[in-house]
Amino acid sequence: MIESGMDDLDQAILAVLTRDARISWKDLAQEVGVSPPTIRDRVKRLQDTGVIQRFAVELSPVALGYALEAIVRFRPLPGKRHVLEHQIQNTDRIVQCDKITGEDGFAARILLRDISELDPLLETFGRMATTHTSIVKSSPVRMRPPPF
Repeated sequence: MIESGMDDLDQAILAVLTRDARISWKDLAQEVGVSPPTIRDRVKRLQDTGVIQRFAVELSPVALGYALEAIVRFRPLPGKRHVLEHQIQNTDRIVQCDKITGEDGFAARILLRDISELDPLLETFGRMATTHTSIVKSSPVRMRPPPF
């Protein structure tokens, strides 16, 4: 058992589900060597304890027409942190954002169809923050599950 209370079977189930969250109970049970009812109970417990938070679909930004990604660090202007956070939450091109320590208050990932979209998008934040932008060349490590 590991610290979170999971045993080897839980870890095996999670390894398969992180590869294919749509796998049937029957196929999952077969792959890890237990019965489908055991799988159902284990997955439910992993959900109830918060280990599994949700099952999701991973979309391809490129297939949806977004050729570029940018990382934007936002430094809120005095008294504008809450307004900035609200604007970030309501900007659909921002697909991920973290509140961070240091001089910058937020780091966000933005999707762009082409580079001409960047300046108009950043201008919407001009009264709330200064920005520092980097264009993503590649992502050697995309969001992956934590080790378990």
